[in-house]
Amino acid sequence: MKLVLGLFFICSLNSAFAQAWKTLPKGVRILGYRNVTTSKIDSNFNQFGSQSSLGTSFQVDAATFNSMTGNAVTPGTDVNSEAYNNLIVGAYQVDASAQVNVQGTGFGIGLSERVMFYAEIAYYKAQVKTKLKRTKGNTYEKTAQIIENNNGGILDEVQAENLRRLIDVNERTIQSVITNHFGYRPLGDWYGTGYGDMETGLMIKVAEASTSGLLFYPGVILPTGRVDDPDILQDIGFGDGQFDFFGELATGYVVNDKLSFGTSLRYTYQAPGEKTIRVPTSQDFTLSDYKGNFQVKYGDKLNYMLSATFAFNDWFSVTPIYRYMLQDSATYDSQYTDANAFLEAGSFKEEHQGQITGSISSIAPFLKKKFVLPAQINVNLVKTFHGYNVPNASRFELEFRMLF
Repeated sequence: MKLVLGLFFICSLNSAFAQAWKTLPKGVRILGYRNVTTSKIDSNFNQFGSQSSLGTSFQVDAATFNSMTGNAVTPGTDVNSEAYNNLIVGAYQVDASAQVNVQGTGFGIGLSERVMFYAEIAYYKAQVKTKLKRTKGNTYEKTAQIIENNNGGILDEVQAENLRRLIDVNERTIQSVITNHFGYRPLGDWYGTGYGDMETGLMIKVAEASTSGLLFYPGVILPTGRVDDPDILQDIGFGDGQFDFFGELATGYVVNDKLSFGTSLRYTYQAPGEKTIRVPTSQDFTLSDYKGNFQVKYGDKLNYMLSATFAFNDWFSVTPIYRYMLQDSATYDSQYTDANAFLEAGSFKEEHQGQITGSISSIAPFLKKKFVLPAQINVNLVKTFHGYNVPNASRFELEFRMLF
């Protein structure tokens, strides 16, 4: 039931230039602003790569009670097998959707003719809507009849009568169990704001020729963002709570004034950190009434980008972009051996995105002394078209960058 969304990070400042390997001249600065708005997100790509609802469905039955209470009730030995398998308290559906707005700012300055420093941070506004509804009623009467037909003894009759007297568990009862038994805040709409993790680093021009070059980015992502609250099922974290260290290579090739290509590859090492989270007692039933401390190592990430820029003139260009992300499975270390395995399951991620960018830039006219202000405006449309364990999301981005 926990919503996990991949949130949207401010891209590197080098996209202000036509060539991916360019850095700022010494003493020149760049200021960037980006506004990102997602579409309504109500589905994701699951562990099989197919689309599924962002919410969840669950059934409360005899097996669920075993998981919740930790009892080892064995069908056929402790209770009648047919009655055990037939007992259903109810089935429920949690409909969920999310929408995120991100406003990011970035700054860079040329330290030399080959090295520049940059830093960027984003401010998030997120809203999650959830609604709990019942999809199937109880089977108390049918299960009671199965018990009575077992052998007709007095004990069976008492059990059957007690079963008939059980309360009907509706949506309000489920909410009460979630809050009073498990200690979560009630399901419902959630709204949150806050800063995300901050990225900072260097851009180092390794090589440059007339039509190609190579840029290297070493950098760090600082844990300045808000992390998931273990007491809120439907919240979104704006950061992951630990340091990340990355290295990226960017290169490109200029065919002529009208056509150029760019590509980049980034490897991110996510350092381990200690987190307090809920301790699941089953892989299929993740609600838990107690928390524990875990040493968490999120999987390292690989990001790849390939682009082609088509320039109509010095002012206008269009760039189609393909993005790929691969994240290894996370590892959890704690005294709760089974919970470690439950949390690690399904933590692998893979994502394929398509992007189309339209740019209006005065940088080339400025360099030709035909315009007084070197700046750029980008409009980006981004869509995730396939993946595993990632949201099925689209987003609209508006960027502004200015050199001074």
